Amino acid sequence: MHTMNHVLIVEDLADIAQWLHAQLDAQLSPRYITHAENLTQANASLRQHAYDLALVDLGLPDGNGTDFIRDFKAHNPQALCIVVTIYDDADHLLDALRAGADGYLLKDDTEAQFAAQLIGILDGQPPLSASIARYLLQHFRPSSNEQDMVLTQREADMLTLTAQGLSTKSAARQLGISYHTARGYLKEVYRKLHVSSRAEATCKAINMKLISPDQ
Repeated sequence: MHTMNHVLIVEDLADIAQWLHAQLDAQLSPRYITHAENLTQANASLRQHAYDLALVDLGLPDGNGTDFIRDFKAHNPQALCIVVTIYDDADHLLDALRAGADGYLLKDDTEAQFAAQLIGILDGQPPLSASIARYLLQHFRPSSNEQDMVLTQREADMLTLTAQGLSTKSAARQLGISYHTARGYLKEVYRKLHVSSRAEATCKAINMKLISPDQ
């Protein structure tokens, strides 16, 4: 059972916000749920409370939710920030992941799919809707340069464990190496793959067949 004290919903449509509220109550039973209808309210909420989780829409009346992701992660570095949106295109997806989003879910997923994927993200599974994962397999199809790229065994091990949801410290323990050595491997993986977050690394790991979208 996941323990959530305070969750933030950033969503301008009242019916969607109510649906997300019901999903959170059913799956996580958080103690408090705060709803912000726009970026102004969301940023004000950051100054008032600490959060364990945020569900953030991208198309908001006063701006792009991607801008809020960075601020949320800066104020709540241990919390998860999950995008819930209608946008399934590369620009919105990659911008959100690069801003630090821990997951990317689509509003047109079924209730059962959404619930399973939300819990999966909290459990460290690949943080994407299944349809988004399939899309990324095409978007990230290796170029000739990427096909020639070689990861060392340790780098591949770190990528696999990180993509499966392990923290750097846990991955280091499992591989029998120091935390600082593990960070060094992960930094080199990010450099070689041209990614900057665990979510992006997961996408690459799926594409390189180190893990499957359903793992």
